[in-house]
Amino acid sequence: MSVSSGKKSFWKRSTSFPGSSVQAASSQKQISSKKTHKLTFEEFENHTEDAWDDSEDDLLRAALAKLDTTGVDKVRQMADDVIAKHEKDSADHVEDTINDASQTEKIESIREIVENDPLSSPNGHPSKKFPGVASRTRLSQSEAGTEGSTEDSSTTNKNGLSPNQDGIASASDAKDVNNTPPTHSVVSKNETSTSKITLSAPSIENAGSAPKAQSIRIAMVKSDLDKENSRVIKFSQVIDAESTDLDALRKLSWSGIPMPVRSTAWQLLSAYLPANKDRRQSVLTRKRNEYFNFVKQYYDQRTTIHQETYHQIHIDIPRTNPLIPLFQQEAVQHIFERLLFIWAVRHPASGYVQGINDLVTPFFIVFLTSYISPEDCERVETFDVGSLDTTVLEYIEADTYWCMSKLLDGIQDNYTFAQPGIQKKVNMLRELTKRVDADLHAHLESENIEYLQFAFRWMNNLLMREIPLRCTIRLWDTYFAEADGFCDFHIYVCAAFLKQWRSRLLGQDFQELMLTIQNVPTNHWGSEEVKLLLAEAFRLKYTFHDSKSHLTDGPIKR
Repeated sequence: MSVSSGKKSFWKRSTSFPGSSVQAASSQKQISSKKTHKLTFEEFENHTEDAWDDSEDDLLRAALAKLDTTGVDKVRQMADDVIAKHEKDSADHVEDTINDASQTEKIESIREIVENDPLSSPNGHPSKKFPGVASRTRLSQSEAGTEGSTEDSSTTNKNGLSPNQDGIASASDAKDVNNTPPTHSVVSKNETSTSKITLSAPSIENAGSAPKAQSIRIAMVKSDLDKENSRVIKFSQVIDAESTDLDALRKLSWSGIPMPVRSTAWQLLSAYLPANKDRRQSVLTRKRNEYFNFVKQYYDQRTTIHQETYHQIHIDIPRTNPLIPLFQQEAVQHIFERLLFIWAVRHPASGYVQGINDLVTPFFIVFLTSYISPEDCERVETFDVGSLDTTVLEYIEADTYWCMSKLLDGIQDNYTFAQPGIQKKVNMLRELTKRVDADLHAHLESENIEYLQFAFRWMNNLLMREIPLRCTIRLWDTYFAEADGFCDFHIYVCAAFLKQWRSRLLGQDFQELMLTIQNVPTNHWGSEEVKLLLAEAFRLKYTFHDSKSHLTDGPIKR
């Protein structure tokens, strides 16, 4: 997006570390003192703060301060009510996840993680209580709070299970996944008390928005398992061929990839593994060694040259799915820190940006499940990675790094200076919605709802904050099968996702719209809901993809 010399910069570049950006200085007093008039996009751009640092509610406040309406005080009060309601809901939710109400004071470290996250916190305001301090959590083995990882009561030996050369399990490995997940304890690393906080792997039956606690595996009935076993055989035949037919693999993958073969399928479809079967092991060995050479070369610079980059990653990692115990294990957080730091240093055009940390988790889960038993896969959200061999963890880390890099190569303009990719995609979504659902689009505009207020997060996090992680993994199966799935097809998915809630949205006023659209009830979603979403997205693509008037590169219209 070009910026004329006669107005303020939307962002200005900081040279202190790769890819960083800081807000252009502005004075709220000067903004409020100006005579109100019809807001143009250029004026909105001048005074909009960095959307990576501020949430949708911060953007809302900035926009409301400049709206030219006769009831501006009423609208502002309504927005404040929305924000207050979000803050109350966030506090109530954290307390509800604790089994023992008397232990609520012990979860302050977890509460700080949730409240500090400007992308996941419903109120959008990071806590300033402990600036610059990453409040880590770990899983405890004993009542005394011994350093270490979680001990699964159902696991008595190490799960150092390694898949075959291509990471493919047999069809007989598929088991019934309707077992009740175990309960694990989470203790603050800095806590000296012997008391423990209990976090249970939640049931997918609990309704609520996606960022809340969630189960990762999708429960299946026996008929679903029989169908999956049959599909595992079909996938294995394609993957095990001397030269994999990638077109055939994409065709199979569009409707979902069975868990036993998902790891290898993702690696093939992301071009990390070659189609030639004989070359796969040598490529894996070379790429894994290359990654750890990067670690040796760059990781020591985290405390010197690239200290600020590492600091931002360090405080963001505990915010990544904070209510899933797997991601709060110290070994997992160290893995995420290393691979995100190496990626940021090697991609200075964007560097590390908040939100990229979320994109690591689907790859980590998928590659982890290829090394653990089917029984452990059923409760992977509480699996103890300390039971795996160090070599296996290194394989998972390197594979996650390279596949995440392949994904980001296709959408890196989402994270570069001025975020042109997100600007373009939000504009596409607005124009597409205007064409496919004119009534919904007109209602949003009549209530002064800006697409940037909700679609920004949809684009930078690929809907990961809107739907559960188990649904994200299923969604990515189709994205890998689509040409430019993470870029172009994602816009049609967002349009279908918005239409999903049209019956609720059409009858709502400004306050109700903001509450609904930022807290969509998807926590109960499973494979069927994702299938319907993808079917509608495909219908929209089939109907409108060749009509490019909604796929413009111009500025976002207001």
